[in-house]
Amino acid sequence: MPRYYFHLRSRDRFIWDQEGIDLPDTASARGAADRAATELRGDLQESDPICCWTVAVTDESDELIHVASL
Repeated sequence: MPRYYFHLRSRDRFIWDQEGIDLPDTASARGAADRAATELRGDLQESDPICCWTVAVTDESDELIHVASL
């Protein structure tokens, strides 16, 4: 099963996902990123600047396959 990595990035920060998660395919990884973005958006305080955060999904070869905005 392929491994996908869900990195968090903003204008000035990048938080690497070094563990990743095994998912059956790219479509599943895209859906997981969209759900994670929605969940993270709900966890942020109103004062947090969410407009610039994204979840960037890469595959095992470090190819960018999806970006979900918070």
